[in-house]
Amino acid sequence: MPDIFDDQMANEYDSWYKTPKGRLVDKIEKEVMYEFLKPQPGMEILDIGCGTGNLSLELARLGARVTGVDISEPMLAIARQKALREKLDVKFYKADVHDLPFDDETFDAVVSLSALEFVSDLSEALKEAYRVLKPGGRLVIGIIGGNSVWSRYYEAKAKKDPKSVFRFAHFPTLDELVSAMPGEGVRGKAVLFVPPDFDFERVNEALMLEEEARRQGRKDGGFVCALSYKPKKELSENG
Repeated sequence: MPDIFDDQMANEYDSWYKTPKGRLVDKIEKEVMYEFLKPQPGMEILDIGCGTGNLSLELARLGARVTGVDISEPMLAIARQKALREKLDVKFYKADVHDLPFDDETFDAVVSLSALEFVSDLSEALKEAYRVLKPGGRLVIGIIGGNSVWSRYYEAKAKKDPKSVFRFAHFPTLDELVSAMPGEGVRGKAVLFVPPDFDFERVNEALMLEEEARRQGRKDGGFVCALSYKPKKELSENG
């Protein structure tokens, strides 16, 4: 997974969440992530591709014990500063998803929000995430959905701007993500049907568009999320 975020890009990424578009997109994406994750106080959670700590810090505020990893040191520096300001005990490490510095079966849940679009091999990255998951734990992965207005928007940006981080991105469809997930009980959901050029000040209208698209059962959302479980180990007759 390439380190494609310098200091300027890391700051721009963090600032985006304060815009009307960033706030609403974040709300829509997190709703489905939390629906699948069901975070609880005391839960040991690994956040892969944590970036500037957006999801990690929110999970910590909910009482989870969070570890965040990212390949980008500028992103991690911002995450650490924010955790320090809020006095949140989140551990942040520089690490590659293909080689996580943790023992097998360490975490109750492993999550990743809009990060695994940038890995060279999604299946291998998911296997490594699954390795550090405890039996009975949840793997929850959310990414920009392929074959959507959002993926086409980012692909167009990459063609116009040779410095765009999206030159390195691959956008799986919901079906492709679900097929790549290791574990049992796999299911997925597509959201973010509001187009990127929408006026995101019109929040209620945007949410109505979302609801209508979901009622139609559409899969071509700009954000797709999948959940799987690691089976619990069966006790032996003597155990």
